[in-house]
Amino acid sequence: MNMKEEELISWIERDREDYVAASSAIWDYAETCFQERKSAELLAALLEKNGFQVQRGAAGLETAFVAQAGSGAPVISFLGEYDALPALSQKAGQTRHDPIQEGAPGHGCCHHILGTGALAAAVALKRYMERHGLGGTVRYYGCPAEEGGAGKIYMAQAGLFDDTACAITWHPCDDNNVWSMNFMAIQNLRIRFYGVAAHSASQGHLGRNALEATELTGVGSNYLRGHVERDVCINYAVTNAGGPAPNVIQDYAEMVYNIRAYTHQKAVDAARWVEEIARGAAMMSRTRVEVRYEGGLSELIPNRTLERIAYNKFLEVGATPYTQEDLDFCAEIHKSFPAGAEESTCSNLQYLYGKTAQVLIPQIQGKVINDVIYPYTEIPHAKYGSTDVCDVSWFTPTVQVTTACYAKDTPGHSWQQVAQGKRPLCYSGMLTAAKIMALTGAQLLEDPQAVAAMRQEFDQAMEGRVYECPLTREMLDNPGGAAL
Repeated sequence: MNMKEEELISWIERDREDYVAASSAIWDYAETCFQERKSAELLAALLEKNGFQVQRGAAGLETAFVAQAGSGAPVISFLGEYDALPALSQKAGQTRHDPIQEGAPGHGCCHHILGTGALAAAVALKRYMERHGLGGTVRYYGCPAEEGGAGKIYMAQAGLFDDTACAITWHPCDDNNVWSMNFMAIQNLRIRFYGVAAHSASQGHLGRNALEATELTGVGSNYLRGHVERDVCINYAVTNAGGPAPNVIQDYAEMVYNIRAYTHQKAVDAARWVEEIARGAAMMSRTRVEVRYEGGLSELIPNRTLERIAYNKFLEVGATPYTQEDLDFCAEIHKSFPAGAEESTCSNLQYLYGKTAQVLIPQIQGKVINDVIYPYTEIPHAKYGSTDVCDVSWFTPTVQVTTACYAKDTPGHSWQQVAQGKRPLCYSGMLTAAKIMALTGAQLLEDPQAVAAMRQEFDQAMEGRVYECPLTREMLDNPGGAAL
């Protein structure tokens, strides 16, 4: 690392307490999808304090904003998130389940540090650009509603990524990595059945059972698993069974489906088949059905040029540092994890990395904090998850970094993740990610050939591809309010 890069790193460390305070406050706010008013304003105000021009209400979304400094090309962009998850309230620093308020939200995906870490990178890169007289623009996107709202799709549809050279982001995790695998596209369905209520014993012949319609749909979609490609994942839940009485024919029931696949088109095709099954179930039960497409997400368009740059900077920065106190806490909370948690981690690595996993797994087995930087490999498989970051990748080269912010093997979207959200390890992981992202941006500002190579790869990857927005027109016209 040269002196200029060390200077950039020192700025992030100098403002450590400001970033810890900001992320801690957002953890306290714990605002969910499209409700992140205080969180968004805190980050926007902090960017203004550091000399950024901020446009609030970006893309017509109340809790979205775009902050910018500098002018001209290249436009180096950072993606920030700050939304929490419902029903994951948990006291910080506890190693047992202990909600602050039962049923309240909590930061079970650590977006409180995601948004702040990306902000730290943007602020440091702005100073770097100004100190060394570099041309270009540093931009920060305040992206709401990653969890269930697809806020970035609204921003992409508004053209907000069209002039960017790239989008750099990260995700808090239990490992140190550059995500070089794909992510799965997803389609979300809500299915409602309307029947006729009746007493099942005396007037069963007059009733039309909505709950039975959901059961028939479930049976049909379970059989469907044998007739779709192996990458298609079909998951559902009955969200309203119509009532608790077993001797009453339920006149209403509701279920939701998440259907994932390697590509958007495969997810759409499977979702349409599930819709046909639901309509068949309505015919069999003589109920009425409403099928609502509630949006979805696309698969990722990877950019290996940008990923390699970020990985090289990762090697310069190193994995998340930790203390003995971090080790002790992680060892204690690890006792609360489901049996087989480490085995699951190793199984996922085997799936993604193949032969490389045989070298990687022994380096992390038995550890409660992952201190290994995973090797960079172009992974052809898809990670079993979905994110609206993927939709940004259809508009500009995109990279995602992960750093160890909590104990290895921590279950995702869990109270354990919320409990670790204010731990020193979590904040160290946040600033480690900020350094990697800022250094990645710095190289792009100073290396036009790298920017050109990144763009050339992106243009080649997009040949013959046309982006199909996973959201319905109604959703685009009514963010956060189109659900039945």
